[in-house]
Amino acid sequence: MFKKYQRLCAIALFIIVVAVFHFSSPNIPEPDSFYYLGLGSLYRSQGIFNTELSSLPYTVIKTLSSSLWYGFGLFMLPFSFFNNPAFAIKLAGVFLTVFALTLYYLAARRHDLKFAALWPLLLLFSAPNVLFSFLMTRPQLLSFGLGILLFSFLISGGAWSVFLISSGLVWFHMNFAWLPFALLGAVIVTRLFIEKRVEWHKIAAVLGGIITGWLFRPEAINAAKLFYIQIFKLIFEKQSGLPLLFGNENLPLSIATLFKNFTPLMLLWGAAMAIFIWVLIKKIPALPAFRKTFLWSSLLLSTVFFFLTMLVARKAYGFWVGFSLLFVGAVFTYIILSLPTRHQKSIKNAALAAIMGVLLFTFFYSGYKNTISLANNALPPDKLKEAALWLKNNSDPGDIVFNLHWSDFSPLFFWNQKNYYVGGLDPIFQYSYNPELYWKFHYLSADLVAEKTCGAIACAEEMLEDTYEVLVRNFNAKYIVLTKQQNPSVNSFLESDARFEKKLDTKREAIYLIKR
Repeated sequence: MFKKYQRLCAIALFIIVVAVFHFSSPNIPEPDSFYYLGLGSLYRSQGIFNTELSSLPYTVIKTLSSSLWYGFGLFMLPFSFFNNPAFAIKLAGVFLTVFALTLYYLAARRHDLKFAALWPLLLLFSAPNVLFSFLMTRPQLLSFGLGILLFSFLISGGAWSVFLISSGLVWFHMNFAWLPFALLGAVIVTRLFIEKRVEWHKIAAVLGGIITGWLFRPEAINAAKLFYIQIFKLIFEKQSGLPLLFGNENLPLSIATLFKNFTPLMLLWGAAMAIFIWVLIKKIPALPAFRKTFLWSSLLLSTVFFFLTMLVARKAYGFWVGFSLLFVGAVFTYIILSLPTRHQKSIKNAALAAIMGVLLFTFFYSGYKNTISLANNALPPDKLKEAALWLKNNSDPGDIVFNLHWSDFSPLFFWNQKNYYVGGLDPIFQYSYNPELYWKFHYLSADLVAEKTCGAIACAEEMLEDTYEVLVRNFNAKYIVLTKQQNPSVNSFLESDARFEKKLDTKREAIYLIKR
């Protein structure tokens, strides 16, 4: 009876576990969740084919009038009908996390991994960082789930499935348009090496899917330009040492964090690799070619994403962990459970004990660390609400607000789409629009200057400009909104200068009118 309904039981288990963790705190793990909910509301009010975002006039997002998150904005549209935004964000988050875990579970089942429901849970609790990221309401979870499923169908599946999954992956979240290429490349290389063949129909399906997912959106050409800016230009500028105010997820994972939070996973991954190497040397058991393709492809991808995590950007750790655990599951299923009888029982019991021990440990450790992160690092559901509503009720439509932090844009935008804002979503969009304006914003945002700012990466004294003149002349800003704890110097300057008038002073934020 249980076997007949085990898929439904597994999904029900995912829903219960995920809902408990999502609703364990009122706080919101990721500020951009407000933006995505606001984007759904915007599509509801202005139409689903109008992707212009006039709220960011000093970024290329406004110039190009397109969106990398078009499909995800439509996904969030139904949730924008809820009156309680925190509940809407968390409910959408439950759908996204369960979706990602379910697709991971389906991939494990498709490849006959033993204890298929175990691997999504091990993925979820593998590290505090992973658990926290899986509680974020953002399109990366769709990209992750579809990416894992695409990998599964590239190994064994029909071309039409590959086409549809590739299309959906790009349509929902075009930032990951590179992912089907990466997965396809890994599988092609592995299959050519092991099976001595190339599945040309799947290559065509991936290419066709990527093009379809790209073109099925308004302003597709401009979306491609945005994709280049946020993926390739951001990487080029970051690797060149340009000190933009990058989000932490765009920075490499530190060695200290790796060993502090990912040691259990590293031990499992390392043990699986050791067993795999031993099997290659001993040539037992003999594996079918398609099993070898799965093993080698998952190992190759996990290794590539590990180095991306450590050398380029820590946000790659989701795929590193995902493919690592697929590899561990494959080693357990295809190798350990197929060893000669005299070896199998003891090794199987030891391996299963190790896997369950890691799951038990990480469940408590990641859960504990996640509770701390939600309390200390997540946003309260009313973040910037009072400031945004004051602006909405006391300003004119189209008034420009100089928000000192680009990450503040998302909650401001959700609560108040009447005004325009200086920056948001990613600093690379501001920098690409106008580097000089970006640097004038940068120094004020970092609280490095107050009375004067500068429009260059390296500033001499004669290059400094009066902050008031910059705000009025270059940004045409009417209001400034800041978080007092993050910008004490700028706040002190604004309080003491008669050209600025404090209009709102809350426990966390302040709003200043820029007098004319």
